[in-house]
Amino acid sequence: MKSTFLLCILGVLLMAARPASEIELVKKRVLSERVEILIPKGFEVMTEQQMDFAYAKAQSRPSVIFTNNNLVSLAFNYSDNDADQDMVDIYSASFGKTYHKQYKDATWFGDGVKNINNRKVGYLEFMKPEMGHEVYTLVFFTDVEGKLMICTFNCADRQKPEWEPIAKQIMLSLKAKG
Repeated sequence: MKSTFLLCILGVLLMAARPASEIELVKKRVLSERVEILIPKGFEVMTEQQMDFAYAKAQSRPSVIFTNNNLVSLAFNYSDNDADQDMVDIYSASFGKTYHKQYKDATWFGDGVKNINNRKVGYLEFMKPEMGHEVYTLVFFTDVEGKLMICTFNCADRQKPEWEPIAKQIMLSLKAKG
């Protein structure tokens, strides 16, 4: 009887420790089938009108953005910049310097290059002030068919505990054509 009670208590505690909303990830192919990656189920591609509004003041905008009602976003930019596996380290060092200079008030969690699915992938992870609040950002990038592909994950600071592990899982799922 005691062991059954203890198992029930343990079960309740384990359920309470799980996030309030389980986030399911689904495999998607993006950028004209060049990239395979996990994306949260229910995320939709932003319309041209939404992208025009969101990036009205930006010099350039991503190629495609997945979002859940604009609260959390996952943006892909397939750039015109030449890139190959040997250049990922160079881009990583350059982006690191640029972002550290641009976001002086940011809290940095890490940057560098990881080996993901046998490919070099550069990354930058930080929390930056934006329009009166903080935004958690994970930027990761690699070469895709000779060009630089940059992916940016963003969410509000209050959502970081739930979404940071998901953002990292998304990055680790990246499979790109060389």
